[in-house]
Amino acid sequence: MKNILIQLLALSFLAYSCSEEYLETNPTNQISDKVIFQTVEGAQTVLDGVLRDMRSHHAANANQQHDQFGVKSIDLASDLMGEDMVVEQFHWFGADYRFENHGSKGYRSVYAWTLFYRMIYNLNEIINHIDKADAENESQRNHLKAQALALRAWSYFQLIQLYQHTYIGNEDAPGIPVYTEASLTGNPRSSVKEVYRQITTDLDEAIKLFERSNLSRVHISHPNVNTAKGILARVALVMGNWEQAVEMASEAREGYSLMTAAQYRSGFDNYTQQNWIWGLEVNAEQSTTYASWVSHVDWSVGGYAGFGFSKKSVSSKLYSLMADGDIRKALVDTSAAAGGFRPNKFSAGNDKGFNADLVLMRPEEMLLIEAEASVRMKNEVAARALLKQLRDLRMAEPVIVNASGDQLLEEILLERRIELWGEGFTLPDLKRLNRGFDRTNSNHKPAVARLMQLEAGSSLFNFQIPQQEIDSNPYINE
Repeated sequence: MKNILIQLLALSFLAYSCSEEYLETNPTNQISDKVIFQTVEGAQTVLDGVLRDMRSHHAANANQQHDQFGVKSIDLASDLMGEDMVVEQFHWFGADYRFENHGSKGYRSVYAWTLFYRMIYNLNEIINHIDKADAENESQRNHLKAQALALRAWSYFQLIQLYQHTYIGNEDAPGIPVYTEASLTGNPRSSVKEVYRQITTDLDEAIKLFERSNLSRVHISHPNVNTAKGILARVALVMGNWEQAVEMASEAREGYSLMTAAQYRSGFDNYTQQNWIWGLEVNAEQSTTYASWVSHVDWSVGGYAGFGFSKKSVSSKLYSLMADGDIRKALVDTSAAAGGFRPNKFSAGNDKGFNADLVLMRPEEMLLIEAEASVRMKNEVAARALLKQLRDLRMAEPVIVNASGDQLLEEILLERRIELWGEGFTLPDLKRLNRGFDRTNSNHKPAVARLMQLEAGSSLFNFQIPQQEIDSNPYINE
């Protein structure tokens, strides 16, 4: 294979993710397509392996890389590339915070590239074999193919947001290679427009197949029609397709109520206690303990944050913008004992501990997409009603929302920063909104942060394609 990063663990990962039945009959690097994809159950095992990879710890060297634990480690790095989250002392993720870890040789750019393209490789295998797999009925094949298409679209969406500027104004810029086959040969970079075309095509087909199959998902980690519509809502927001963003966001949260104040206080660690659209359940067997998202963001467990080694705090600037009576402000500990602005949004200490579930999509995000797109369509009545609906659940008393125009848009964007803090939206939002950041006059420390200000559109916001990919893929050069 020309592209060594796609090759990395592609087949061996497929093997360890599969059931014992297949492991006993095939070498780990020679799993026969005829065996694994002979049935829908076998193909489902491959998809479950992809989902497992999304939340697994990937040790890269003797130091065990305790900041490489799947997609949530990339979400956390993304949040640290802005101003709303503070690293109080240099430790794991400190290099991301300092913008020193996503160059062509930075292990964050290598890790993200490898993880998502490994997922895409295995998802392509499912998509291209499932139509011939044995199944009780066509609905089973349609449902599994829809899951794989939704995950492939999401993977490409994550990659293009990391490795290039936003869609609008950069449509013809070089994006990332696109693979629709499980190819072991590197492809050239597709344009940003072509990448987004593949993403939307996959999501449109996934939604049709989900609706045609009409099957319920087995697990919160399995994408369903709401998940696919939620991803498409995100994509439409980036592309400026406001009408589609409103439609998809509204449909994505159908059947999901917004979290009450009590649910918000419960710690974001157990999907059964909240109404998440999509998440990754973690159990004791699969917990990655110190090398985990909860270890780094949760002060209530004995991980890196809890022991004070790698503390992630709320920016004092963002805190000052929160209204008194807001439950989200009340969850920030500013006492002398805390020694800063300690967030208690993610608090698994009294429940799941290191086995905390991982949030990927919530109805609140969909409401905020719908509200933002509504403002941009000049439907301010709808936008105000949506913003009030969320604020009333977060405030001690009902609120009045009467802003209009740019002020209303800024209130929605601020609400997004507060509500979704720590969930991985900072970097893509800075890119799509063409905004920079200012860490000055806050609790960011110049000695730790290094970069205190960064202008909108800076190339530093982009991950660089890994040097290994440049060296091994003849279609990509410096």
